[in-house]
Amino acid sequence: MRTEISDKIKTLGLSGYGIANEFPFDENEQGLYLKNPKTIYVDSTQSTDEPLVLTLDGNNVNSSTTSVTVYFSVDAKNVPANYTATIDSLRNIKDTVSFDGSVNRNCSVSTTYENDLLVSELEYTFNRIR
Repeated sequence: MRTEISDKIKTLGLSGYGIANEFPFDENEQGLYLKNPKTIYVDSTQSTDEPLVLTLDGNNVNSSTTSVTVYFSVDAKNVPANYTATIDSLRNIKDTVSFDGSVNRNCSVSTTYENDLLVSELEYTFNRIR
């Protein structure tokens, strides 16, 4: 899933932004996106399964959630003119990723400030019933 999200970002042709092949954190758990503004980092895929319907015969129905988080930062004092368009383009990736059996596709966006940087975090979540 991480590779598919990364590949989709590369096809967007986001002007002024690069995409890293590395994971977003270094060995000391420091965000590389803080050291390299305007570089998009894609984190590893996370998956969870939760019981949705429990049956006596053990053939339970589970809700499976797969998520991938994307990070990048920009100068908070000089936010690029295409920042909102970039967020919109990244958000819309959820509808183009092929994830078999997905019943829900979501992308939540959050922003924080780290010193002089505006940090954006986009979390893509895909839910399946299994």
